Amino acid sequence: MSTNEDRTGAIDLTRAPRGELAAAQLVTAVADTGDLAERHYLELKGPPDLATKVNKAKVAKFILGAANRLPDRAAEAFEGYGVMIVGITKQGIEGIPPIEMLALSQVIQPFLGAAGPHWDVVRVPVKGSTNQVLVILVDPPQVGQPPFICRSNGEGLQSGRTYYRGDGETREANADELDLLMARGASRPPAPVELDVAVVGTVVPLIIDEQTVDDLITNARQRLLAALPKPEPKQSPATGFAMGSSDGFRAAMGASSALSRLLADQTSAASQLAAFTATEEPEKRSEDEYRAEIDAWEERFRAAWAEAVELFAVHALPGNEVTVVNKTQTFLHDVEVKLHLDGAVEAEERQGYGDGPDWRDLKLPSPPRKWGPTKRDLGLHTGYSAGLAASIASQPYTPRPYVPPDASWKTTGSVDVEVVVGDLRPEATFQTDDGEAVLLIRGEAPEQIQGTWTATARGYNQVFTGAVQVTIAEPTHLTNLIRDFFNLD
Repeated sequence: MSTNEDRTGAIDLTRAPRGELAAAQLVTAVADTGDLAERHYLELKGPPDLATKVNKAKVAKFILGAANRLPDRAAEAFEGYGVMIVGITKQGIEGIPPIEMLALSQVIQPFLGAAGPHWDVVRVPVKGSTNQVLVILVDPPQVGQPPFICRSNGEGLQSGRTYYRGDGETREANADELDLLMARGASRPPAPVELDVAVVGTVVPLIIDEQTVDDLITNARQRLLAALPKPEPKQSPATGFAMGSSDGFRAAMGASSALSRLLADQTSAASQLAAFTATEEPEKRSEDEYRAEIDAWEERFRAAWAEAVELFAVHALPGNEVTVVNKTQTFLHDVEVKLHLDGAVEAEERQGYGDGPDWRDLKLPSPPRKWGPTKRDLGLHTGYSAGLAASIASQPYTPRPYVPPDASWKTTGSVDVEVVVGDLRPEATFQTDDGEAVLLIRGEAPEQIQGTWTATARGYNQVFTGAVQVTIAEPTHLTNLIRDFFNLD
């Protein structure tokens, strides 16, 4: 790259020099570059002053030419403004004697006309001199503006002519350029667009204190161990006799051998009938086996707890939604919004149907069967009759039609959301209603999540942008929900 190209590249073209500081920086950069900096957006003039009508007419010619550019072309530099700098010569920054705005306007405005382009002046003092450098700014051309025609005769200007600013020169427009300027005037400027995009709900920290799982396990162990049989107190001899066997009872009663056999037969038959008709079976585990089952369950429960917390979150937390507000009177068509959330936030797919989780949803191991007899299966349950089963099977099944969600959530190290809004009426609000995603964050959380959004709409050849913030829920939010769910408080 040549030295001249390096100098040209030092000029900041991204902003218009509307203030004195920005104008002074531009003057310094342009003075180092010289005439090589001249383009359609910038012209340098070094007359000794602007007192003569000839020099003022040169300013008017530039204003007309800069205003007669196409908007897309003008937008390449200085935010669309045309800039003329008066007071830079080959010797550097010399400036010109101060001149009042009224004196300038009285000569320049007749060439522009009452409905002519708007322009303004920024003055930059010259160090060690009373002179000033004038930075003349011409407003950016807009769609819908007809060509600006010269309204008076002067040096290098003729009334009724159209002047055009090209790269490094201001001249009379040719036929093709006139066609483009006429098309600019015939084009309808797009209606204003102002959108507001927000995320409904909060980002929930995925944090659970250890006390919660300890309390759950402690409560379960206490209930399970409380079911064990209590040790029976030792009985006195009198109580033992009263509670003795039927043989002792018969002996005490002095029954005959025949009566004894009859009683024995009756006892045996009664025992067999009780065994057949009993609805419970006695506990088969030993107490040590029962306690070992409880210990093994606790180990599995603790291992599954981390996953259960996340499953609880995606079942119990409300889904996050996106709102898009049209803040203008413009009817917008085919609106699409893309949203990006920064940071370690995650969008997890929401589970369930809004009724909250149950034990199976959390995939936690069930505790051992409580100590005690079990119900006997007597084989009396016959299930559905064949006729009822056939009737159920014959019922027609009509699947619900698939309706695509309004928003698509993706976790990509952060979160990206695409929202299909469709048509958005003036001053209307659109909100997704999918309940598809829950925003979570692991580890230490910031005060809020920052994000950006872009939007497009049919009929607008531009991308609208904005910023968004999402609040972080309290660190104890999920813990409180889980403790309420398990009735721990």
